[in-house]
Amino acid sequence: MNDNRSVQRCLALLRSFRSGPGQSLTALSKAVDLPHSTVLRFLTTLESEGYVRKEGTLWSLTPQLLEIGFAALANTGVNDVIQSALQELADQCAGTANIGERSKNDVIIIARASSEAERRKILVVNLRVGNALPPASALCSALDLPEDQWAIARYPERKVTTVGVALFSSQARGLSLGLSVNDDDYDMPRIEAEVLPRLRAQRDHIRRLMRLGEM
Repeated sequence: MNDNRSVQRCLALLRSFRSGPGQSLTALSKAVDLPHSTVLRFLTTLESEGYVRKEGTLWSLTPQLLEIGFAALANTGVNDVIQSALQELADQCAGTANIGERSKNDVIIIARASSEAERRKILVVNLRVGNALPPASALCSALDLPEDQWAIARYPERKVTTVGVALFSSQARGLSLGLSVNDDDYDMPRIEAEVLPRLRAQRDHIRRLMRLGEM
């Protein structure tokens, strides 16, 4: 039981680096609600394994963690063919397409593609593969929806609307497919008439490519 608790605490410590590099021992201890001595013991072990480094009084993750990250991505089932299908969807609607996978309390982006029009924008949302989206997002809300239903999330400050559909659902895994479009290009009638049919068609195509079977 103590070993399990140590693993949980160490993972919580690694997650606390999401707020950015250069974390002090005090900040890390506060983030995981553990004594300085316990956090320092974990950090020292992680440092000896090459996963964190200390510069002055600040701690940061090292690129060696990418080995684990790339291994995780390899297990998602997303390959170049599926990435191309996602890019095609993004290009069709001049938007950004994402595949999300259920995490503990949210959804993690495991694949992402943006159209050239989106990439040219000065205001870019800093999301990428590996980022977590909250339950209120369309990508997360869509996870448990029936085949014929869809989720929507609006971001008026950015003039963006995101729609999502369930991609695959089982006891072990949940996947969703989402597409974000510009409000200046797509009002609600056009989203329902054009975006949703394309999203569903590409959902079926990606599902076949990933060999996910029927929901």
